[in-house]
Amino acid sequence: METNRAFRTLLAGILWSLSFTLLAAAEVDPSYQLLMMGPREQFIHRRNARLQQLPPPPQVPQIPGQTHNEIDRFVVARWQEAGLSAATEPPPVGTDPVFLRRVYVDVLGRIPTLEETRRFLDDGEPDKRNRLIDELLGRHDEYADHWTPFWEEAIASNPAPNVGGIPSRGDYQDWIRQHFQKNTPFDLIVAELIDPRMPGHRPSELHDILGKPTQSGFILNQTHTNTIQTAAVVGQVFLGTGMKCASCHDHFENEEWPQSRFLGFGGLFQATDLDQIRCEKRIGGPVAAGFPFEIPGAPTTVPADLEGRLHLAAFMITDPLNPRFSKTLVNRLWRRYLGLGLFEPIDDFRIDTPASHPELLDWLAHDFMTHGYDITHTMRKILNSRTYQLRYDPQLEDRFDTAKRDAPRYCQSPTLRKLTAEQLIDSIRLAAKQSLSSEERLYRVRGTTPLARSLSRPASRNEISTSRPEDTAVVQALELLNGQEYHDLVYQPGGLVQSLIAQSPDRAIPSLYLALLSRDPTFDEQRAIGAYLQPMAGTANPTPEQVGDVLWALMTSAEFQYVH
Repeated sequence: METNRAFRTLLAGILWSLSFTLLAAAEVDPSYQLLMMGPREQFIHRRNARLQQLPPPPQVPQIPGQTHNEIDRFVVARWQEAGLSAATEPPPVGTDPVFLRRVYVDVLGRIPTLEETRRFLDDGEPDKRNRLIDELLGRHDEYADHWTPFWEEAIASNPAPNVGGIPSRGDYQDWIRQHFQKNTPFDLIVAELIDPRMPGHRPSELHDILGKPTQSGFILNQTHTNTIQTAAVVGQVFLGTGMKCASCHDHFENEEWPQSRFLGFGGLFQATDLDQIRCEKRIGGPVAAGFPFEIPGAPTTVPADLEGRLHLAAFMITDPLNPRFSKTLVNRLWRRYLGLGLFEPIDDFRIDTPASHPELLDWLAHDFMTHGYDITHTMRKILNSRTYQLRYDPQLEDRFDTAKRDAPRYCQSPTLRKLTAEQLIDSIRLAAKQSLSSEERLYRVRGTTPLARSLSRPASRNEISTSRPEDTAVVQALELLNGQEYHDLVYQPGGLVQSLIAQSPDRAIPSLYLALLSRDPTFDEQRAIGAYLQPMAGTANPTPEQVGDVLWALMTSAEFQYVH
């Protein structure tokens, strides 16, 4: 009897323990699952749930012939629709040297080294362009170095807490670089920038500016003016929508933006609703805070506290069902790599101005979202397309005129693009030494110089900017002709200059062209430069000044200064 009782007690204990094990192993109810997640996991969970509600993307046209991927099929379909000769006789792709230099500048922000050039040009495999694109996108440090200055200007990152007494938006250089090194999904980057509940969020700080405690940070809301400026920045940079004109009156040119709509959006960035103030005069009471675009299934009530409002704003801005967020990002990539956006201006996304290729824009945005907001995924699509690799042709190059917003664009040629200050100066430094560390790159220099400013690098970042002027001016020509900084960069001793001096002109000139322009010299170029590099009387080799003169001529040429 005692034995049976003991056995039954033991069995009951085993069953009791087993029941808890089975309960633990069972699937957790979704409502509890969400509660147990951290803010980042909740964000991803919400994103994935909303992605399931996306309508299907536009159908990719079935186009036979010379296309590399879906992008090309949309582009060729437009050629067919417009009856262009390109539909049957497509323009040619650029040569290997042109592609090589273009993709290095576009992905890493600098030209290839002599060794990298020779390795690619000597590669006879048909897939070498695809493999090179994968290799460059995998160089996370250099890729991050290239993109950091763009996003610093886009969010007005500034090392000082104030610029001339005006509060700055904080120093985000390392924060940006680390995210691009890790290839953080873009929606998570934006959410972390705005949402106080996200890990890694950097709240604004108070600094003493002229004896007054003043905010510094990306989200500025200490005053009415600070708040509407923050809302305008977020709308421009992440929604591609120019709202700033509606901050103090109804937008004069865009009926989509009455002032009340903008002020409702601005109310998401401070703890209380914004009063209606027109030209610094209060004309009405508070405007109810709310997101300016209709998003299916999104909440219509707004929290009463600042943290809750910023949390909601981050969710709605990055919501997959908010079409402006993803379209703005892929449009920035398209403009970065082909010279003009699918919608222009890139910071004025408006319902009354259709994109040049609306189906392609929709498809790219959908593809970007469904691949985890991975920027490198969309870059890879664009760079591998035949459209990106087309030869530059000034006769086929698209142009945009704000007075003719509806004029068609066909993407038969990339647009000529001037190298940025960072791309040009970093490329010269790399060419001279055949190496370039992250610490040597121009964006690491906090201040600016006359040369960098003449090349359109802003003197300070107290205002956001998502593009730089492409035009040239007399001051730039003077810096390239007579500037001491440019002279010192080009004529610096050692490195490439020293190696070329040690070679005969017949060998040195091809190496020089490969190092600077990624191609061999023509017969006329070889002959003309060979004559100039003949050793002077009493010398066995060309002098450093002679080689420097040739370097200056090539580095100042349009072929070096522009992305073709």
